Amino acid sequence: MQIGVLGSGEVGRAIGRKLAALDHDVMVSTRRPEARRSEFAGIANLSVGSFTAAAAHGDWVVNALPGEQALEILRTCAIDGKILVDIGNYSSAVDQPIAVPLGEAIQRAFPKTRLVKTLNSVSAHLMVDPGHLRGRHQVFIAANDAAAKAEVTALLHDFGWTEIIDLGDLGACRAMEQLIPLWMRLEATLGGPNFNLGVIRE
Repeated sequence: MQIGVLGSGEVGRAIGRKLAALDHDVMVSTRRPEARRSEFAGIANLSVGSFTAAAAHGDWVVNALPGEQALEILRTCAIDGKILVDIGNYSSAVDQPIAVPLGEAIQRAFPKTRLVKTLNSVSAHLMVDPGHLRGRHQVFIAANDAAAKAEVTALLHDFGWTEIIDLGDLGACRAMEQLIPLWMRLEATLGGPNFNLGVIRE
């Protein structure tokens, strides 16, 4: 499958490399493609381009952008009809309440996009290698489009996730994104990002 990854920070790099390792045809995007190509040199199935080019390249698009930049950049991209995997968060959510969750805001701005929210409360290295962390832990997923959610769930299984909790429609975005202040405090308390949340149930 052809997949465009919007963003080349820690999250975008991790997702892009994992998708390429799974034999998807991936384009990772950045504001300055020429300056970033050397970081990905030699990785099979992975190229670097502009945001517009990556969105055009992908049958699916992954939003790995900071929430504060996402809508502005997405407006330059052709994403109608495509599955958009939104793993973004507002950085400002750490200090102030979220007026409109990012996932909901994107879906409202692009109603023809098949948006699926997931992976936003997991550190980059665990997104693509959940087995790195011993013990039971989960990832959450939500979408209005049941078929798109099923396809993204299958990709999460390919990433190694065995425990995926379906939170329903995109009304779950607020709860999912409000985990970020807790995640940031835990990272500071625990001295690093090698942790995840686990739901214990019978």
